[in-house]
Amino acid sequence: MTDYEKVSLIFKSFREVQQTFHHAIWKEAEIFGLTPIQFFVLKTLNQNPGVGLTELAELIYIGNSAASGIVDRLVKLEMVVRERLETDRRSIALMLTEKGERLLKQANETSMERLSALLDMSDEDVEHLLRIHQLIVQKLSVVERG
Repeated sequence: MTDYEKVSLIFKSFREVQQTFHHAIWKEAEIFGLTPIQFFVLKTLNQNPGVGLTELAELIYIGNSAASGIVDRLVKLEMVVRERLETDRRSIALMLTEKGERLLKQANETSMERLSALLDMSDEDVEHLLRIHQLIVQKLSVVERG
């Protein structure tokens, strides 16, 4: 196998897995009237209540302007609120509303049903998979830093 073929196979494998996850999550998000990225933002805010826009963008690996647009739509849907910080009136904290929390709870239950087939993987396989993912991130991060 050539170097090009090896890299292409690794990339193709990740693309297939990513697309499979995307389709599963798309169907789930669609049920609740959300896009997958909106659903991901709700999950991220649930796990990191009170983060600012820049932190949110970093956590979901997108730019600030894209994150701002997604948050704007979620605010209009009454799923997220922006709260001014007492300590710094220029900064905002993003929080889920009760409506956002309820929807996320329902969506998480649906998600576990849809993704429960992954639970058949052994702990050893999951650990191996995560180790390889981290290795790829480390190797490609070194290339980026140059």
